[in-house]
Amino acid sequence: MHVADLPLSTALHLLSLEGNRNIVISPNVKGTVTANLYDATFEEALHAILAANGAGFRTVGNFIYVHTNAELEELAAAAAPEAPEPVTRVYRLNYISAQDARSYVETILGEEGQMGTAPPPQTGLKSDANDGGGINSALHDFIVVTATPDLHERIEALLAAIDIRPKQVLIEAAILRAELTDDNTLGIDFSLVGGVDLDMMSPRSNGLVDLSLGTLPVERYEKSNSIVSTDVASNVPDGGLTVGIIKDPIAVFLRALEEVTDTTVLANPKVLALNRQKGQVIVGRRDGFMTTTVTETQAIQSVEFLETGTQLVFRPFIGDDGFVRVELHPEDSVGFVNAQGLPSEQTTEVTTNVIVRDGETILIGGLFREVTTDSRSQVPGLGNLPVVGALFRANTEASSREEVVILMTIHIVQDRDAYAEASREQYEHLERMRVGIRKGLMWHGRERMAQTQYGHALEALNAGNRRKALWHLNMTLHNNARFLPAIELKERILGKRAWEEDGTGGRTFLDLLMSRERGYPAQPFGRPQPEVPEPQQEPDAADDESMDESKDS
Repeated sequence: MHVADLPLSTALHLLSLEGNRNIVISPNVKGTVTANLYDATFEEALHAILAANGAGFRTVGNFIYVHTNAELEELAAAAAPEAPEPVTRVYRLNYISAQDARSYVETILGEEGQMGTAPPPQTGLKSDANDGGGINSALHDFIVVTATPDLHERIEALLAAIDIRPKQVLIEAAILRAELTDDNTLGIDFSLVGGVDLDMMSPRSNGLVDLSLGTLPVERYEKSNSIVSTDVASNVPDGGLTVGIIKDPIAVFLRALEEVTDTTVLANPKVLALNRQKGQVIVGRRDGFMTTTVTETQAIQSVEFLETGTQLVFRPFIGDDGFVRVELHPEDSVGFVNAQGLPSEQTTEVTTNVIVRDGETILIGGLFREVTTDSRSQVPGLGNLPVVGALFRANTEASSREEVVILMTIHIVQDRDAYAEASREQYEHLERMRVGIRKGLMWHGRERMAQTQYGHALEALNAGNRRKALWHLNMTLHNNARFLPAIELKERILGKRAWEEDGTGGRTFLDLLMSRERGYPAQPFGRPQPEVPEPQQEPDAADDESMDESKDS
């Protein structure tokens, strides 16, 4: 096809004849065509001719419609479906925070919608009277999303997958610290006085365990006197075996002590915690001490606390395969603050990160340490002599063994009802223990007498003797006026509540106002209305005359 400056309509007519196609031309399509076309298909030739004149075509059935590009855009816009209107929805969150949900939903929302979140709540449980909540929201966490319905479907599916109830773990730790100390001490003292007998020097002894000599007599000064004594038994602590002999110029004292101390400390903390949340339990004490920070201009004092006792700090990460990764820090410590305000602490602790199967018990820390000490104090040279050298020395042997074992058991809480039932049973066991301790008190105490009388009241009531039950209840309240079960039982037997006014109006002022507004007929706190007799009517004149006549008759 070879054309030069041919009107566009004529060129399209030639194409229609050559390709045997139905072509309809819009009146707005204008232009000329100059082209030499070789080996081109009908569609290629049509596209080339129209593109050079700012036009295009669309095929509908067996017809080809030719329009300008502007007309084609208008037709495409008219044929496109209308975009759905954005919808605003509120998504309430149960377990994840609004800030976390926002970060997830933004990946789906993109720039096609808008989103708002609930204000973040306060975190932590520090006791502070001034922290009353302020303007913090008391509602559930939520997010508000404005988007098209298809985006809402995707957001709803996402939140359903991530806003699920978290798992919990029960961690039980057993911290065992055993100390065994074995001390053996032996010491011998002797005194040898030459030239005099001990009785000449008025010796004194504390139960024959030592010797204190008095003044040497004057008549013995001109003679040769001497004394030899040792003081090695004083190294032996008080207690044990003591043997003393005082005879003429010789005094011998022997002291021996074997001391065994066996101390075992077992701590068994248990705590339930959510997945990925920090758990901490402390059973011990806090000792305060002052610290001073000195700068160039001032000195600032602050109070810090030394925490001692049994502590367990952990954070669990629960997997779907029955394993739990746990960051652990069990600790068992003792300490004190001295008179100068300096803290001192002796501690056994472990910090680790482990993976545990559900229900397994693992050894977190194990330490065995043994210290043996053998000390000897003696008179130089003489203490080394065989046999008699024992008279000139004191021996002390000490053996100390310390063992620390930390065991950890981790349970993934699967059946919450079973766990609640087990907790209830544990609570009842503790209540039985408490009752047993109370029953161990002296019988003549006021509280024990009140409990005994209350028991007699229940027995009398079960036997149908209400009068006897009331008498025992009165005796119960006589011994313990705040015995609440006895007060309630007495009210049920009498069918009314005993009460008295204290003459103050402020205590019941607000309750009285609300009762009047709402039409409550009862007295505050369910008190019965006092019974007031009806006033008697005064007799009139006719009644006086009838009364006089009756008197005369």
